[in-house]
Amino acid sequence: RGIGIGTAGGGTRAAVIAEVQVKKSTGKITVTQIYTAQDAGLTINPGLVENQMMGAAVQGTSRALLEQVRFTKSRVTSLDWTTYPILRFADSPAVTPIVVQRTDQPATGSGEPPTVGAPAAIANAFFDATGIRIREMPMTPGRVKAVLKAAGAS
Repeated sequence: RGIGIGTAGGGTRAAVIAEVQVKKSTGKITVTQIYTAQDAGLTINPGLVENQMMGAAVQGTSRALLEQVRFTKSRVTSLDWTTYPILRFADSPAVTPIVVQRTDQPATGSGEPPTVGAPAAIANAFFDATGIRIREMPMTPGRVKAVLKAAGAS
């Protein structure tokens, strides 16, 4: 397990915990579960905020594992879902959202704070699983294998 923290304008804060599996032979990181808690002060519509948090956690997972803009010296070359892959529903982790309801505080807004914390949580879970830090994203199988090899753990 690993933890990451995210913030957004207005003072909204989110914490993210990720559970991962690492297959050393292929370099594949699978995020199996994300827990995310968000404090946005007074939350007017908790169900809607939970939906936003779940989408943000999956988006952060996608960014951490797959998404990368590619380009040449003259243009962007990642122009479609083949050359700019995103996480598919079948590969999305289970997400447990927790809204911290603070009726004594003003609403600070909600959006995508879990997106920010998810990559750090996944990288920290990778460290927990392997004892090795990964510091570059996306955490593709090739990068994971290279990090493991450099640490003598492949």
